Amino acid sequence: MFGSNRFFQFVSGFIAFGFTILQGLDWLFEKYNLDGKLFNYILLGLFSSFVISLIVLFTRNKKEASVKSKIKNQKSKLIVIGNVILTGLFLILFLYFFRKSQSGDDLLTEQLPKISKAFEEKNNLYIFKKTKALLKKFPENEILKNYFIKSSWKINVSSDVEGTEVYIKYHKDSIWNYAGITPIDSLRVPAITRDVHDFNLKLINGNTEFIPDGEEYGHFDFSLINKVPEGFLFKKKKENIFMNFPGIFLGSDNLIPPFAVSKTEVSNQQFKEFIDDGGYENSEFWDFPININGKEYSFENSVKLFTDKFGKFGPVNWTYGNFIEGEENFPVKGVSWFEARAYAKYRGLSLPNLFQWLDAAHLSGFTAKLPNIIGSNYNSNKPREVEFNVNNNILPNIAGNVREWVNNSHGNDRRVILGGSYKEDKYTFNSFYSLSPFDRSIQNGLRLVKNFSNEITSNDEFVVQHIKRNFSLEKDVSDEVFEVYKSQFEYPNTELKVKLVKVESSDKKYKIEKFEIPTPYKSEENLYGYIITSKKFENMSKPIIEFPSAGAIFNDKLNIINYIKPKKYLLDEGYSIVIPVYHNTWDREKTIKHWWPDETEEYKNTIVKIGKDFKRVIDYLETRENLDVKSLSYMGYSWGSVTSNILLAIENRVTSAAIFVGGLMLQKSRREIESHLYVRRIKIPILHIVGKLDGIFEFEDSFIPWNELIGTNEKDKTIITLENAGHGLPKDLQIENHLKFLKKYN
Repeated sequence: MFGSNRFFQFVSGFIAFGFTILQGLDWLFEKYNLDGKLFNYILLGLFSSFVISLIVLFTRNKKEASVKSKIKNQKSKLIVIGNVILTGLFLILFLYFFRKSQSGDDLLTEQLPKISKAFEEKNNLYIFKKTKALLKKFPENEILKNYFIKSSWKINVSSDVEGTEVYIKYHKDSIWNYAGITPIDSLRVPAITRDVHDFNLKLINGNTEFIPDGEEYGHFDFSLINKVPEGFLFKKKKENIFMNFPGIFLGSDNLIPPFAVSKTEVSNQQFKEFIDDGGYENSEFWDFPININGKEYSFENSVKLFTDKFGKFGPVNWTYGNFIEGEENFPVKGVSWFEARAYAKYRGLSLPNLFQWLDAAHLSGFTAKLPNIIGSNYNSNKPREVEFNVNNNILPNIAGNVREWVNNSHGNDRRVILGGSYKEDKYTFNSFYSLSPFDRSIQNGLRLVKNFSNEITSNDEFVVQHIKRNFSLEKDVSDEVFEVYKSQFEYPNTELKVKLVKVESSDKKYKIEKFEIPTPYKSEENLYGYIITSKKFENMSKPIIEFPSAGAIFNDKLNIINYIKPKKYLLDEGYSIVIPVYHNTWDREKTIKHWWPDETEEYKNTIVKIGKDFKRVIDYLETRENLDVKSLSYMGYSWGSVTSNILLAIENRVTSAAIFVGGLMLQKSRREIESHLYVRRIKIPILHIVGKLDGIFEFEDSFIPWNELIGTNEKDKTIITLENAGHGLPKDLQIENHLKFLKKYN
């Protein structure tokens, strides 16, 4: 049989037919995620038909062979070899598709359930890596594609120099992965949480290797990177950047031109070079003459003030123009702003301005991450060497060691100095200091920057307006006056006219309803929102009304589906989550573009409309027979926390509140909506969790006054302060304490 042309024709034909059929079925099964077991049945059926056909062919061929004698020649040998090869090819084809279908089964039974569980646990890094690897094997799988997109962000990387290689590593990985050559338009990076992505890039062009700050992407200017002095870190241009510092509110549209910042503070040895080179005698390095508050300061008279212990030029703690033996590599300290400026000019460099210092300290951008305090040495008896743990992309001593002068003025007779020092007894990375430019405290040091333009920018000339308030000294108003203030939030009790629709969700355990009602004030748009409930408790549940973080101001779309998973810990305990879309949030009309108070009429009117929306939603909740409104609780994070200072004072139907990372805002607003007047009237049980390292709501200036003024009885206040947390809180701790609080009061 193996020596016949008929066998050759049969096997080759069967292979061609089978391969075509299997390819088509393989595509169909992957595209629509069909059960791999069915594919195996089809495959086995095809194999069985092949075997049966071989038996039939062999039987017929045997009958024919009995009539004719077999002649073994070279031709028949070749036919035999060819047919054996074809049969083997068929068996290989069968095994290939069988194993492939088995891997498809593994995808359905093993991999996808793991990915789904990781998604519920918000383990986006695992999902990202797993789906990325699996998509190489199953490129058409829509479920994998969907999880990959949900667990990642799309970024672009470009450079002014062609042929720049890009490498990337994720989170805490140590391995750099090759990403391609610039420009790269759609590089995906893992979204570690819904709001935070975490990665590092490395760019290589020729002999130049550059590692940007974590999470930096976009355009990189290698023509500037090549000009960065040794020992400096390049900082790329940033546009429309949000910047915040407790008591200093800089807005969300800041421009920071590219610059380089020294990795360490200026050392004693470096400063001595300035002294030995006649720096104190050369007037071109000094900002004299200068007029301060109407008084003229000349170079000759003023420079005489900057001497050491024995009257020689130099820092205040030096002796005879020399630093303490063995401290050549310690930061220079005991210098005034004028001395710091003179040294910077001597080096052909500058002091950082406020914006540059905040960017270098990782305090720029709207982030809930903890500022970089690696290398901070508070509450110690002396500073440490400036070379402490220096690496490519952090400035370890920018918090602690010595305070660092910046260029900016805080009025004519004051200059700004930041960063805290070794002598501070507490975390002061984000505390504000303002000193006379003549001040020579032993805590005062400096760090330098290189600007790539000689032009003085508006950032250098920016006069810092730092707000410092002592709320305990600000007078309260009488109850009668407060009732007048509170009346701003009242409105006629008109018909609700509710429109209610169901929102479809892939998670069938939970029900989402969208409600829409007219606003309680004149407006062309309606007030709307969502109620999420576990179907297990759809007949009766306890509502929790939420107020969003500031992201609701800066973003135009609310994806309600994303709300389910982070709130399951509440939904599964019988609570409904109410998410109103208030005025000035998401896709509603925006009358203010920021979340901090001001004294404008626009800000006041915005808060009043938000307050009316809040009360009107509760009006609607009272009409729902399946909601226990007598147990209504409130929840807010960040902006939602500080806004609660007003909302909880104007609405007595809320019985408890859980707020996270909040306090009193330092900026003033119109007196009739000043938060400290309202927070005194809040009486309900409160849970408040804060981080002492919060870079947005400073613990001492914002939280402590709130805690002192709130009207809640001490026994009903649950205050949790975390020593090593900032504006972002550990999720597990937040969940645990929130549930414990609700079970106690709701």
